[in-house]
Amino acid sequence: MDNNDNKLDILTKKIYEEGIEKAQHDANDILEKAKKDAENIIKEAEAKANSIIAKANADSANLKQKTEAELGMSVKQTVASLKQQITNLISNKIAVDMTTAAFKDEEFVRELMSRIIEKWNAEGNASLNVMMNDKEKEEFEKFLLAKHKSLLDGNLTLITNTGQKDGFVVQPKDGSYKITFSEKVFEEFFNAYIKEYSKKLLFS
Repeated sequence: MDNNDNKLDILTKKIYEEGIEKAQHDANDILEKAKKDAENIIKEAEAKANSIIAKANADSANLKQKTEAELGMSVKQTVASLKQQITNLISNKIAVDMTTAAFKDEEFVRELMSRIIEKWNAEGNASLNVMMNDKEKEEFEKFLLAKHKSLLDGNLTLITNTGQKDGFVVQPKDGSYKITFSEKVFEEFFNAYIKEYSKKLLFS
């Protein structure tokens, strides 16, 4: 009986030890698998993190490049606009001053009128009507009689035009067209001419 008990104890102990060993082996397998899974999760997390960081860096670089390009374009447009405004301001002022000064010089205006009429007659031998206001007509006739009488002896007729506040209009007698010479017209002419010159002078 004692012998049987002894054998049973040995068998029980053996089964217990084998169970413990198997449990330890299983636990080690589980731990090893868990360790590998954890390493894989960490690697995947690191890879995702690196991908997110790389994308964020690329997006940041693209945004910076785009912002710099837009700022550069905005600065260029602003500078160009400012240059144009300065040019226009100066050109307009010069054109107005020049035209105002020129049209205040009655001798200059009458000489200009006579030169235009002479040139017209020389090229086309045209019969012309020159329209102006009452006061200017009277003064211009005196001017022509004193300096360019030949124009009055030709095919030139001076006509009063009550609607003509300043300057004058040259028109062939057939009425096919007419050209106006006024302070406003000369101002626009000077402005167009001076604008390019002002731009070169200011910004070259």
